[in-house]
This record gives sequence, C-alpha cells and structure tokens, in this order.
Amino acid sequence: MSLVCPSSGIVPNSITWIGWWIQREEGWHTYWEHPGNVGLTPHLEWSVPAGLKVGNLQFPYPKRVQMAGVKAYGHHGNTLFLAKLEVPSLEVGTEVKLVAKARWMVCSNVCLPEYNELSIILPVVESEVPDSDWQSRFGDFLKNRPLPVPRGWKLQAEELGKFTRLTISHPQEIFSKDVYFFGGSYLVCSDSKQPLRLENSQTEILLPKPPWSEENPTHLHGLLCVSGNDSLSTYYSIELPLE
Repeated sequence: MSLVCPSSGIVPNSITWIGWWIQREEGWHTYWEHPGNVGLTPHLEWSVPAGLKVGNLQFPYPKRVQMAGVKAYGHHGNTLFLAKLEVPSLEVGTEVKLVAKARWMVCSNVCLPEYNELSIILPVVESEVPDSDWQSRFGDFLKNRPLPVPRGWKLQAEELGKFTRLTISHPQEIFSKDVYFFGGSYLVCSDSKQPLRLENSQTEILLPKPPWSEENPTHLHGLLCVSGNDSLSTYYSIELPLE
C-alpha cells in the first residue's frame, strides 16, 4: 500500500486529493467504512505540516465479503481511497511531507489486524502536471460516487420488530430482483438475506437487524445497490428518518 497523488505536485492555495492505494493478494479482503457483522474500518491518522488540512477518508463502493462463513462489507483486489487535501499559501519550489499512520484488518481464512506508517513527499509547483495513470484512477473514483435519490422516488423506513422495512415508490418499474442495501450502521445485519417484494411502481426490502442492533435508532442510512440485466450496478445514497 502507498499514498499517491494524481499529479506532479501541489499548487499553493488550492484544493486537491490525496489517495491511499491498497493492493491485496488473491483471497484476501479489507473492510468498508461500515464493515457489518465483522471487521475493522480502515483508518488513517494524519500528521501534516501546519496549514495543510486533510479531510475524511472517502471509501469506494463496498462488495459483499466473507470471513469464516460470516458475510460483511469490504473490498478485494486493488482499491483507491481518497481524502480531500486543502493546500495553504506555500513557496513554490519547496516540498511538503505527509505522514499517515494506517490501521486496517485483512482477512482470508484468518483475520490479521495490521499497522503501518505511510508517507509521501509532494513538491510545491506553480501548475500541476497530471500523472496519466493516477489521474485516471482518481477521476474514475470521483465520477462514480453514489447518486442522490431521484426526485420521482418516495422512500419510507419503518421498524417492524426484528426488521426495518424500506419502501421505495417510483414512477415506473425500474428495479430488477438484484437489489441490495449496504447498511451504514448496526441497524442492518450484513449476514442475512434481504427479502424483496417487487410491484409495478413499488419495491419493499426487509432489512434484518443484527442481534446487537443499534439502540434507539432515529435514521436508516447506507447505500442502495441496484444491478441491471447488463450486470452494471448503480449506487444510491440513502438517509431516512425511521417511523
């Protein structure tokens, strides 16, 4: 893993991005922002020169992963995470060093908590020269962030004992049977099936709660993944008050 930049350096008084690139061996995974029933959220603790500001880590879309038979949310293969970098007034021709203490858990047949210190030295330049490889990867990440809920949809979330029911009313039949909700908190059990009921203009998803469900929740939030017949998936960011 390494810290990466989409260009040759940073420009004074600008806002850009810094990346955390992770390459995993086949059969291993790390976890999403909310891991689900098992796992640990990857985390960076930054140490940067005065004046620079690094934003919260932004995660790519999760996949369903499995550890010892328990399903959770995470990533396989190669993954880029991004954080916004605010650059103050700096002297062109100098360099800045960013340091991050990384913490994550990697799992296959076993789980291994891991730690490492990462760093990157960035030249301060008058204008950026894009890195063709990294700029493309950063661009793909930023173009493929979750979409807001379409205006024509009406959503409702209500608690039903051991379930939370998510109801989506939409103007036409747009959902396939391949729909999955990645819960953003311990209100949704990542290790259970999500019963689905489809009608012409309404979709209902029953979201099982885990045994240690969040106490007195007020909202349901997470990502709704809808996969079409072409196997392409669209992700919608959901946050709803619970009724």
